[in-house]
Amino acid sequence: MLFIILMLILSIPAVQTKIGKYLTNTLNEDFNTNINIDKVGLAFNGDVQIKGVLIKDYKLDTLISTSEIKTSIINFKNLYDGTLNFGDISLDDLVFNIKTYKGETDTNLDVFVARFDDDKPKTTNSSFLMSSSDITISNGVFRMIDENKETPKILQFDNLNINATNFLIDGSDVEARINTMQFLDSRGLALQNLSTNFSYTLTQMRFDDLSIKTKASYVEGNLNFNYNREDFKDFEDKVNVEANFTEASILLDDLNKFYNEFGTDQRADFSTKISGTLNNLNTTDLKLNTSSNTKIYGDINFKNLFNSQANNFEMDGSFTNLSSNYRDLKALLPNVLGKAIPSLFDKLGNFTAKGTSQVTPENVIADLEIITDLGYVDSDLKLFNINNIDNASYKGSVIFDQFNIGKILDDPNLTTTSLNIDVDGKGFKKENLSTQLKGEIYSINYNNYNYQNIVVNGVYKQSKFNGKLVIDDKNLQLEFNGLADLSQKVNTFDFVANVDYANLKALNFYNRDKQSEFSGDVEMK
Repeated sequence: MLFIILMLILSIPAVQTKIGKYLTNTLNEDFNTNINIDKVGLAFNGDVQIKGVLIKDYKLDTLISTSEIKTSIINFKNLYDGTLNFGDISLDDLVFNIKTYKGETDTNLDVFVARFDDDKPKTTNSSFLMSSSDITISNGVFRMIDENKETPKILQFDNLNINATNFLIDGSDVEARINTMQFLDSRGLALQNLSTNFSYTLTQMRFDDLSIKTKASYVEGNLNFNYNREDFKDFEDKVNVEANFTEASILLDDLNKFYNEFGTDQRADFSTKISGTLNNLNTTDLKLNTSSNTKIYGDINFKNLFNSQANNFEMDGSFTNLSSNYRDLKALLPNVLGKAIPSLFDKLGNFTAKGTSQVTPENVIADLEIITDLGYVDSDLKLFNINNIDNASYKGSVIFDQFNIGKILDDPNLTTTSLNIDVDGKGFKKENLSTQLKGEIYSINYNNYNYQNIVVNGVYKQSKFNGKLVIDDKNLQLEFNGLADLSQKVNTFDFVANVDYANLKALNFYNRDKQSEFSGDVEMK
């Protein structure tokens, strides 16, 4: 009977309004907040209904609002004492706006939660405590805005639906088990579900046992953000990220909504550990496999991924296995790798590499061992002015082992070579290749003969060689100094050579006689 009388009294609008004002006045006076509640009443099923909740921030803009909250109060005495112990909570039409105002470093949420925290060591319970066994949010909106940014809107989630259990606010600390979360991001990404053990403090945000799913992608692992509150003003450079993604499969079209540098219709399955800030991000123990059979295993550092300044991106990689081909790599990161890889790599076919590489918008440093369809390559090169990659300059050393150089130079008379050469030049296509060569050619097959033991020092330009050759082959011993033009159907020469021995028949230059041997000095113009 008492319950029925109480329920009838609490159903009177004037009583509901008075209770709402009492609760909000108590909170506002104790914590210097701006909280308004239109009505508080008891439903016939015993639940408490709180209507018209509006929490304003310190600038009197909306921080949190909801049309209706349904819950049950576990302990009325604790409620009177300021400890809010609720059973299940249901919130409809929630609006949650986190904003950093122009010239400020703290968000409006930071300012709000700080008012519940006395900044003293927690030897006793906090002055504010709120808990709920189960929270359901329906048709919500979440916004994160920083008016100090060039693009103030950082995040906006519409159609936000959440179910969480074991929800607790202890002063400025928040924790909950998020069982389900769905929303539509303002960039067009629809999140089908997110689940995690969530916790928030003034210095850390944790997403343990994290699972994220969209229609085409999923990610599982743990994610932490470590910070001081003022770091959020410079989130990309100050907030430290720690993550361990144990299993992930992502359609790169989903990532393009946030970082539009990936190819389309590409899928990447990966696991990795991540540390650092967004503009100095380390991926360690990366194991990535794409739908086009590209494999990227190793450690990579990305600098200035999210920096608004042009031409300061940098990628440093240490690879244990980089398996792909030119077209697949270009399709994976068309604007980053597509501009940094010469088109002649298309002739290499499939390759597997290991070593280190640094890529910037203008330069590439590559110290890689590569097994290709054409043979083995060990390169230690610096490439400059890669904006025009096929005409880029380069300097360093190259080792070939049984490498089909004829395929690269489009010369059917040339096939495999093994060499160790220092190079300093520019151009990667036959028509614009110009490079200084210095080193040893251990073997090279030309005109169906395998020359051995060649020392070279000269310039190779568009199928023309101008310089010095010393050859110590069993069928050719000579010192050559001058020009050999092999660019036309009829070769032309301008050189002086001292020939100790030449077997022209063995070299496939003369086949009429059984033997065609020669020695002497030769001058040809």
